[in-house]
Amino acid sequence: MGKIGATALLLGGLGCSIAYAASPDWVSVAHDRLRTVELDRASVITADGGSRVAWGRILLSDSQAERAGYKSVRVLNRYDCANRAFTLVKRVYYSPEDQVLREEDLSAQPATPVRPGTADERFFMHVCPQEQKAQASSSAATPVRNLRALALEAGRRAAATSSAAPVQPVADEVPPANGTRNLQALPPPVYLPRPPTPARPRAASSASSAAVQLPPLPPPAQWGYQGPGGPDNWARLSPENQACAAGQRQSPIDIRNGIKVDQDPIQFDYKSSHFRIMDNGYTIRVSYGAGSRITVMGREYELDQIQFHMPSEELVDGRRFDMSAQLIHRDLQGRLAVVAVLLERGEPNALIQTLWNNLPLEKQDDYAATTAIQIADLLPTSPGYYAYMGSLTTPPCTEDVLWLVMKQPVGISAEQLGVFSRFYNNNARPAQPINSRVIKESR
Repeated sequence: MGKIGATALLLGGLGCSIAYAASPDWVSVAHDRLRTVELDRASVITADGGSRVAWGRILLSDSQAERAGYKSVRVLNRYDCANRAFTLVKRVYYSPEDQVLREEDLSAQPATPVRPGTADERFFMHVCPQEQKAQASSSAATPVRNLRALALEAGRRAAATSSAAPVQPVADEVPPANGTRNLQALPPPVYLPRPPTPARPRAASSASSAAVQLPPLPPPAQWGYQGPGGPDNWARLSPENQACAAGQRQSPIDIRNGIKVDQDPIQFDYKSSHFRIMDNGYTIRVSYGAGSRITVMGREYELDQIQFHMPSEELVDGRRFDMSAQLIHRDLQGRLAVVAVLLERGEPNALIQTLWNNLPLEKQDDYAATTAIQIADLLPTSPGYYAYMGSLTTPPCTEDVLWLVMKQPVGISAEQLGVFSRFYNNNARPAQPINSRVIKESR
C-alpha cells in the first residue's frame, strides 16, 4: 500500500468499502510536546447497523520518531454511537517519508467504552455529534420538581449527618515489620485555598420572593482512605465503582503460596525523560515522557505514570513494606500493566530525592521539572517478580490489570519516608480476597 490517498481498504466486517480520503481534513484533538493526535473529518462515514467509521492518526515529534522507529500511526476505528463505544479495526505505521512500514488487522478486538475526559471522547464528539446533542438535551430536560426534591433530600441528609462522630482511620491488617511508625510525627502541608470565583448576580423575581429558599446541593461524596469515603464505601459513592465491592479479582492482595516457575524476565526499555509531578489529593503522581516501555508475556506496554503509596499496598506473606512505587503502563489496546517496586527503610534513594526536590507547592498543581531522570534507576537489581491478574487499587477498581510485583525491595531513607508521610501516611487500600487466583513467582 502506498501513500495516504492512494489505496482503498475493503473491510468485509464493516460491510462497506473504506478508503483514505483523497483530501483529508485533519483536526487536532490532543497534543503534547512529543506527539499530536488528529482526526480526519473527511473520512467519517456511516457503515452497517448505523455505526460510523473514521481514521485518526498520531504524529510523533522528530526525536520521538527516531526512538520509536516510525513517524506516524493511523488507526481506523468503528464507533457505536448509540452505546458510546468504539472498536479498533486497523492500524498502519508510517515512516517519516510517509511510506507504510507495517499494518495490523485489529478487527477481532472487543468494543471499548468511551471514557469521559479522554482523547477517545474527543474523537467520539466529532464522529457522533448527534448523540452528544441528544445526551445534552436529555440532561437539560430533567424536571424542576425532581431537582427540588433532590435538593430537599440532600439538605435533610446533611442535617442528619452533621453531628456524626469522627471516623477513625483504617488500620493495617498486619503492622509493617520495618514500618514507618517510628517516624517523627510532622504536621501535614497546609495548602492555602484559592480565592473563590465571584458568583454572577441573579435577576430579582417578584414571583419567587415568597418562595422557600432551598438549601444548596452538597458536593458529591469524595473517595479517600479514611472516613465516609473510605475503601469500605467506595462502591456506594458511584455506580461506576461497583467492582470495588463486587469484583472477584481486586487488588492489592497478600501474595502467598505462589507457583514457582521460570518466568521470562520483564524486558525494560526505559528512556531518560523529563517529568511532571503533582499532589493530586490521593498520592504523589509522576507523569513520565513517552517512549519508555516494557515487554512481558508477549505484549508491549508503554509507561504512563508512577504513583506512591504508604505503606505498600502489596503484601508478601502478610508483610507490608514502608512504601511502594507503582509504575503504570498501558498497551495500544488500553490494557494495563503495573510494575510494583517495594520500598523499605535503608540508604537514601537518589531518584526519589530528585522527585521530592521538585514537589509542587500547591495541591493539583502539575509541576514540570527541569531535571531529567532515568526511571530504571528505581528498579531492583534482581529481575524476579510475582505475577497475577488484579485491578486498579483506586475507584473505579477496574479489573483485568496485570500486576508485576518485584520481589527484591529497594532502599529509601527514613528522611525520605518522612517527607512523603507529611503528605500521605496511609494511602493504601486494604488487601482484597485472592479468590483462588493463580499467582506465579520467579524462582
